[in-house]
Amino acid sequence: MFYSFYSSFLKNGILLLCLAMLGWAGNTIAGRMSTGEMSPMVVVFLRWFIISIFLILFLNKKLITSSNLIHGKFLWLCLMGSLGLTGFNALFYIAAQNTTAINLGIIQGIMPAVILLGSVILFKENVNATKIMGLIIAFLGVIVVVSQGDYEKLILLSFNYGDVVMLCACFFYSGFTLGLKNKPSIDPIVLMTYFSLSALIFSIPLLITEYYLGGIQLPLTRTAWITILYIAFVPSFLAQVFFIRGVELVGASKAGLFINFLPIFAAILGVLLLGEKLYIYHLISLFIVLFGVYLFMILGDKEKKISG
Repeated sequence: MFYSFYSSFLKNGILLLCLAMLGWAGNTIAGRMSTGEMSPMVVVFLRWFIISIFLILFLNKKLITSSNLIHGKFLWLCLMGSLGLTGFNALFYIAAQNTTAINLGIIQGIMPAVILLGSVILFKENVNATKIMGLIIAFLGVIVVVSQGDYEKLILLSFNYGDVVMLCACFFYSGFTLGLKNKPSIDPIVLMTYFSLSALIFSIPLLITEYYLGGIQLPLTRTAWITILYIAFVPSFLAQVFFIRGVELVGASKAGLFINFLPIFAAILGVLLLGEKLYIYHLISLFIVLFGVYLFMILGDKEKKISG
């Protein structure tokens, strides 16, 4: 019954991508809520452990029948799981312990620019002057929030540790998005199961490392378990499946555009649910990032059509 609903629902790429961004914006809230409740690598391990077990039990027969479709894709699955999912999430939850949900969301607005740059380099996607300008402006918007609107911090390279880590994380997930271009012709929910297993395997060394460094903290409260269950089933499962399907429907570079809804959703949720303060530099940064994306996606495409 659930699978039938899932199959009929996943047809509107725009809707799916918007829902994915909303789910990931919620992850910025969950990431902040996990601070003090459990350590970053415990969050990463548990999110992939829980959803992997769930999907294996739910899709055991379909996984067996689909195994031939991923034949020859072992290295690709390892890279997607280790860098795109485990790597990104490890950095994300480290960043979440050192910055605000609003910052986490706004900094992720740089990903469309990184995705386009990767598309140009790897797939020879056409680019024009307007798109390049849009990329530069979007990046400047992220610089505003990372420097907290203070040019002296920019000159001295005095940035918040969590903001810098989040910026690094963006490159990992941008690579994951670009990697989806080479995905096999397979049901997104089945593919997500393989990704989850890969991410789970590669999260184990990180968990062991955290344990030996003496920084491990297990979830012992009700809040901690509610948080990890949300992380496992919404951003790790539903949002990922929606995003994979959305990329399949509209393409990687255009799907990257929707990531810019993430900072808007994250800012709203951060203020409403965590009581975070929205400073003027947040609004300036958000405007600059969205304007850069507008130049890139809207005016850049129009220029291409006119010149064509």
